Parts: sequence; C-alpha cells; structure tokens
Amino acid sequence: MIYADQDRDFREGREFFQEGKYAVAMVQFKKIIDQIGYFHATNRQLVLQDATYYYDICALELDQPYSEKEVSDFIEQVHNQPRDELASYYLARHYYHQNRFADALPYYEKAGIQNLSNAQIADAQFEQAYCYFNLREFTQAEPLFNAIKDLPGKYYVPANYYYGFIAFDQKEYDQALTSFQRIEKVPKYDIIVPYYIAEIYYSQHRMDELIQYATPFVQKGNLYYDLDLKHLLGQAYFEKKDYAHALPYLEAYYNQASRVSKEDVYELSYCYYQTGAFQKAVAGFRQLSPEKDSLGQNAMYLLANCYLKTGQKGGARSAFGECARYDYSPLQQEISIFNYGKLSYELGYEDVAIQELEMFNRNYPQSAYLTEAREILAHLFINTNDYRDALSVLESIVDKSPDMQKAYQKIAYGRALQLLNDQRLDEADSLLSGSLRFPQDRRLADLSWFWKGEIAYRQDRTDDALSDLNKYQTPGSGGLPASSGQANPQTAEYNMGYCLLKKEDYATALNDFKNVQSYSGPGSRQIAQDALLREADCYYMLRDYGDALTLYDRIISGHLPGSDYALYQKSIITGINGDYSAKVSLLQQLSTQYPTSSLSGEAGYEIATTYMNNQQYRSAIPYLKTIIQKTPPSPDAPKALLQLGLAYFNLNDNTEALQSYQNVVTQYPSSPEVNDALQAIRNIDVANGDPGSYVSFLKSTGRTVNASVEDSVNFSAAETRFGNGDYPGALQAFNNYLSQFPSGQFVLEANFYKAECLYAQKQYAAALPGYEAVLAGGNSRFSERSAAMAAAICYFQAKDYSRARTYYLQLRQEATTRENALSSLRGLVLCDFQLQDWADMKADAPALLASGNTSTDDQIMSYFYLAKAYKAEQNCDSAILTDRTVIALTKSEMGAEARYDIAECFFEENDLKDAEPAAFDVIKSTPSYDYWIAKAYILLGDIYTGENDYFNASATLQSVADHCTIPELAQQARQKLAQVQAAQKASSKISDNPQDSTGKQP
Repeated sequence: MIYADQDRDFREGREFFQEGKYAVAMVQFKKIIDQIGYFHATNRQLVLQDATYYYDICALELDQPYSEKEVSDFIEQVHNQPRDELASYYLARHYYHQNRFADALPYYEKAGIQNLSNAQIADAQFEQAYCYFNLREFTQAEPLFNAIKDLPGKYYVPANYYYGFIAFDQKEYDQALTSFQRIEKVPKYDIIVPYYIAEIYYSQHRMDELIQYATPFVQKGNLYYDLDLKHLLGQAYFEKKDYAHALPYLEAYYNQASRVSKEDVYELSYCYYQTGAFQKAVAGFRQLSPEKDSLGQNAMYLLANCYLKTGQKGGARSAFGECARYDYSPLQQEISIFNYGKLSYELGYEDVAIQELEMFNRNYPQSAYLTEAREILAHLFINTNDYRDALSVLESIVDKSPDMQKAYQKIAYGRALQLLNDQRLDEADSLLSGSLRFPQDRRLADLSWFWKGEIAYRQDRTDDALSDLNKYQTPGSGGLPASSGQANPQTAEYNMGYCLLKKEDYATALNDFKNVQSYSGPGSRQIAQDALLREADCYYMLRDYGDALTLYDRIISGHLPGSDYALYQKSIITGINGDYSAKVSLLQQLSTQYPTSSLSGEAGYEIATTYMNNQQYRSAIPYLKTIIQKTPPSPDAPKALLQLGLAYFNLNDNTEALQSYQNVVTQYPSSPEVNDALQAIRNIDVANGDPGSYVSFLKSTGRTVNASVEDSVNFSAAETRFGNGDYPGALQAFNNYLSQFPSGQFVLEANFYKAECLYAQKQYAAALPGYEAVLAGGNSRFSERSAAMAAAICYFQAKDYSRARTYYLQLRQEATTRENALSSLRGLVLCDFQLQDWADMKADAPALLASGNTSTDDQIMSYFYLAKAYKAEQNCDSAILTDRTVIALTKSEMGAEARYDIAECFFEENDLKDAEPAAFDVIKSTPSYDYWIAKAYILLGDIYTGENDYFNASATLQSVADHCTIPELAQQARQKLAQVQAAQKASSKISDNPQDSTGKQP
C-alpha cells in the first residue's frame, strides 16, 4: 500500500519542505505536478494546487530568478485563501530580506495571521513594522512594535529600540524613555541609545539629569553619536548659563561638525562673549550677519559690543548699522541707531552721523540718549564739511540758538565756497549774504565780504565788487582783515585795482597796485609782479611817462613776467617823446628777444608805421612784407598791404603800389581796408590815364561802382542799429544786406554782426554759422572773437567737442590777448577730456599750467584731467601724484573725484592696504558730493571682499543699497552685495536646513 499510495511523493516532498530541504522538495513537487498534468486527473486538482504552492515557495526560498513572478501569479490565479495568505507571507519575507520594503508591505498586509504559526506571526509583525519604519510611516509601525515590545524573545530588544525611536519622534518622551532604558546596556545598542536618552532629558528640560547621565558616556567615548552627545551637554550647560562648562563641548562640536546651524554658531559665540574671548566671539557673530531675524539682530548687537570691547570702532559701527535695520528688539534697534550715529561722528563719517542722529531725534524724542545725540549733532554742524545737508537741517530750524547761529554762519560760508568752486556764483553769493546775517565769527564775516567781492568782480559788477572788497579791507571791529589762502588783503586790493582800471579811475587804481607790492607771504610774489606791470600802465594812462618808463625798465631788467609787454610799452612812450630811432630799436629788440611773443607781430607793424610816419618808406617795406608773408596770415596783413602800397606809391613805384592795393582787394575781400585800396587803385589808374583798368578790375572782383554805393549804404544802416543795441532790428537789417549783396564788400562784417545779434539773444545754434563764415573768410579783425564764440557754442551748446577743439586751436593761433590765449588752452583741455584724447591732454594741460598767472580753477582742471590721462594709460603712480595736487588745491567736486581716483588706483594695483584709507578719505573729506561718497562706499565693499572680510563688505554694500538715492549706484551695490553674500555663504559652515538630532536614524 505504501508503494501504491498516490500521495506518497507529496508527503515526502512536504516533509523535505518542513525540514528546509527546498531543493529536494522541489524535485518531488515537480514530479507530482508533471504526473498530474500528464494524466489530467481532475480528482487530484487540490493536490496539484498544493504541489504548485510548495514548488513555487521552494523556488522563492532558493532565490530562483523566476520565483517572484511564479509566486505572484499563484496568488493572483489560485483562489485558495490559506495558500494565498501563506504565499503572500513568503513573498513579503523575500522582499523584506532584499530590503525592498515598499514591495513587501502589500503582501504582509494580505498574509494576515490566521494561517501562520506563532513564530511566523512574530516574524511577520516585526518585519512588517520594520518596513513601515524604514519608509518613515511611523503611525503604522508603532502599534506593530508596541504589540511585540513587551514579549520576551528575539524581537524584544529591536522592537523596544524602534518603538522608542518612534515615540521619541512623536515627542512621546515618557514611552520612549521606558523603551530606551530597557535596552541601553544591550551590546550593539549601547553605543546609540544613550544619546537618545540624553536628548529626551534635554527635550524635557531636565538639564541636571542630562549632565549627570551623559558626562560618563562622553568621558568614556566610542559612542556612535559621540559628537552629538557633546553638543547636547554643551547646550545643557548653556541653558543653565554655565558658559564656561558649555564652551569646550560647543567648541568641539563646531570644530568637528561638517555643517552646523545658525543657533549653534550663536551659542558658541555667546559663550566666547561671556567668557571674555571677544576676538573669537567676533569671528562667530560675524557669520550670522546674513540672518534677517531676531537671532541675527541680537548677534549683531553683541558683535558691536565685542568690537567696542576690543577697540575696533569701525567694526562696531558696521555691526550697529546692521542691528539697526531690524525691529525684532525695539530697544536694541534704538540703541544701535544712536551708536551708529555716534560712531559715525567719532570715525569721521560726518554726513552719515548727521543723517542718523537727525532721524534719531525725530523718532526717539523720549530716549535716554537724546541729550547726547543733540550735543553730538551741534558739534557736527560746526565741524562738518557736509555743508549742503547741514544747511538744509539748519534752515529748517526757525528759532536758532546762539550755537546754531554760529553753526549756520560757518556752514553757509563753507557751502558758498563749494558752490564758488563749482562756478555756481549766484547761489554762492546768496549764501554768503545768509552767512553775514549771523556775524558771530568776525573772521568768517571778513572772508564772506572778500568772496562776495570776488564774485561781483568775476561777474563784472564793478561797483558791487569795490563796495564788498572795501568792507573786507576795513572790518567793523577794527584791526587787520582775516586771511585764508586766496582770500587775503593783497588779493583784495589787487582785485580792487582791476575794478578801478575798468572804471578808468587810474589814479586810485595806481595806489592799490602800489600797495599790493608791499605784501609778503606764499603766492604774493606772482601777484606783486603783475601789480607792478599794472602800476606802470596806470602811470602811462595818466600820461606820467617818466614814472611809467622807470617801472617798465624795472620789469624788463628783472626779466619779470610781462617783460615783452613792458618793452613794447616803453617803445610806445619813446615814440611819444619823439625819439623814433630809439622806438624802432626797442621794437626790434622785442622781436629778436621774444620771437614767440603775441606782441611780436604788433611790434613789426609798429616799426613799419614809425618808418612810414617819418617818410622812411624803404625802411618800412621789409617789415610790411614780413607781416604779409606770415603763415598763418596775420590779422594785420590787410593793413600791412595797404601801407605797402602807400610806401611804393610815395616812392613813385606805381606798379608795385597798384599790385599791393589789388592784393588787398583780391586776398582780403572782406577786410575794412578794401575801400581804401579801391580808392587808391582808382587814383593810380586815373593818374595813369587808364580808368578802364579800374573798371575791369572792379568787374573781375564782381564789383560795380553803383553797387558799391548801395552796398555801403545798406551795411551802414544795419551797423548803426547794431551800435545802438537794437539787436532784433539789426539782425533783420543784416539778413537783408546778405540777401541783396551775397558778394558785397561787407559780407564778412555782416556775418559777424549777425552772429553777435543772435548770440546776444541766446540763439546760439543760429549764431554759429555766422562765426564760421567769418573764419572761412580768412584772417580779419573779427577772426579772434569769431573763433572764441564758435568754440564756446560748439562745446557748451552743441556738445560737438571735436568741432569745438578745431575752433579752440584756431583761437590759440589768432589770440592777441592773454584772456583769449588762456581761453583757447582751457577749451583744448576740456575738449581733450570729452574726447578721451589722452595724448593731446598730456600736451595741452601742461601748456595751460605753464601759461603763467593761471587761475586756481584752471590749475585744478588741468591737474585733474592730466591725472585722468595718466590713469587711462595705467600710469597709476603719476595719476596719484597729480590727483594729490588737485586735492591740495580744491575741495570742490573735482577734489572729491580726485580722492576717489586715488583710492581706485590703489585698488586696481591690488594695493588694498593703501586703498582702504584712501576710500575712507573720500567719505570723510568730501561729504557734500553724494555720488563720490556712494562710489567710495562701493569701492570699500570691493576692498573688503578682496580681503575676504565678507561681514564689513556686506554691511557696507547693504548701506548703499538701502540709502543711496542714485539709482544706478544703488543697483550696482545690490549686485555686488549678492555676490558677497554668495561668497560668504560658500565659506560658512552654517547650513540652511541642518538635520537636527530628532532626524537621526541608525
């Protein structure tokens, strides 16, 4: 019966299966499956299902490649609940052991427990719970671990561990503590569980128990979470305010952790602060400057105090500035605003100090710091160079105290000088008058009268200039008037002398110019030398030729500036005295000794005129020819040609005379000498009995006798209106003339006077073609003025700098006065700068400086643009040296920019050590110029960034971004700030979202 039993193979296979002999069992179950499948025995269908079940499970246990699918198909296709649940159990375990927890869970849930043994039930519950745990589905895992954690057996320890962890995560600390305490000494878990027990004590604020419990473990070491346990101990001591004991633990954690939280940095820094390690506290608190919350505000407040305790006021100022940006702690914000203003004052940021302390006064009228803030503000108003903003504040105060009146006098005076340097003369004059409303400081009152006189002098208000300068010279309180640089008695008397010259009061002017020469001191010699020349001129104008000659001789023998002019004047006086031979000799000496003098041409013409007046025609001819042959043509060429014709005529050489007169007409058709030349030609041709030649010549030049008469009458009518100041009427008349006589005798004059009419009516663009037409007509008596006006219009109105430069060059050639010579050089320098033509700048600026008697303004401009040329060529050493000359000469905006350029030069050469104080110098010394202050702050941000000082770089750039009213600079600061903050973040250990201890998992 045994051998005939159909189920014998099945029973043997099941026995092998129960013994875990899965390979042998598979063979038996395979045989049964094949037999039943071969004979198609329907009465053995249940045996077939069981055999298939065991066969698939054996394959699964043996990890056959096809087994997962076979078991899964069995569960789906065979509707045998007990076998389905058991198959699900085995498939779930299979996935579990492969750590495929998400795949395992559905089969654990399907398996149930009805068909499992007690051992299988325990395995299934733990394994299912563990799957939920690893998938962080703690709510599903907790009841499963809870069901087995109290049962003795192999799952007692791990179930308590994982249950404790889940309870800890859900802040059920008592349950967690119970489970952890059951297994804290179990090997494998004894290096992990103590940390969680300590963490529970910390969460329950049981700091003493935590310290007592955790200290032995830390001393022993070898814990899995050894560093974190030190962190907890440090935090526990910190909570107890025992900063000395907290420090080593928190320090160890910070040094060894790869990433830390901002709270960790704060706690460690605070321990340093409390234990007196201020420098280390600074390093820590600085890392928290990007934090825009209450912790960040408090960190900045403490950082400022650390800086103060270590004597680093600059850092303290930046930290208070950062703290003041937030209102999480109103008291800290109030104190920070005050201290930011106070430190700004102490460190020389007077513009910022005024702004901050004014805001503090408005916003905190009950503050305990209010009195001190007002006292600082009063000192600031008196000492500040930020006259513009200070003036705005003071003008808003209706009832000014004596201290405020004193401050107003100084500030209004200082602002007036800044406006004067910027050529805003009317505004400067008004402020000087305002300063004189409170004349508490006699010195400032004296100086105010001087500068009012200077402004009136520059504006050709001669009477006002004399009145104001006289008040300066005779101060109300008696004694000598105050002196300050250019504002001194010598300059005042010098200017008064020039005013009197303009009024043709030569006798009074003479006394002033004499007095000017009695002064001594820096810069007095140059003024005295010019005054000596003017004294001689006064004698000349008073026809006291003896005294005039004595002074001119003194200038000539001393080779003083203006010696060429003195020699010329001496020759004129000699001629007046009738010594024509000596006059000629002196003029010849002038031409020989000063060949480049602007008077050399006039000297030659004067020699020729002298010879002509003495009927020495042959002697005059060479000098006249020299003038005619000059290149470029001399303005005196038409006159010289006319005189040459007269010389030949008087020598009875009519042929040469006729040729000279004809050259006047053909070469200088627009010159005033044409009419005289035509009359002379007519006389010669008539005398020669050849009137037809005169008519032919007239026709060849486009002239007729009748047209000439009409031409002259029309022009004279227009010229009369111009002379009477009727510019609109004259303009119409000149337009009519040019329309009727496009080739008339007076076309050049008409174009010139038309341009003058338009310019007088401020129609600058319309005036320019007239001046250009004059210049296109060749040299004339109008060329110099036309070149000056054309250059000015092109530069100031048309902004056509290349064209303007062409006319300034022409003016330089045409100039016969010192004023126009200086104007041409000044214009060339301005054009070079606008055109960025640094090569020409290096020639033109030194030429302006070397021209002699240049004004302070011209010196400032020349050095300033010369420094720009050096900087453009990356010659930083020369640029810095030249900019320092600018700074010594002025506190105007050019001075501010020069200071900035020095700082930028140092930065571009990577000389950060010198760049930083140079940038600070811009801020402290030029507070009235917001643009350059903001630029200097941005440059400071770059300097700090170059030094990896991200805290000060960020604080500085943030200040510009928040407060700068110049959009492009505020945007530039924001862009640089973002770069600094990115660099700061990259260099910091602070994590945005550090994984805290509650997220730890073995």
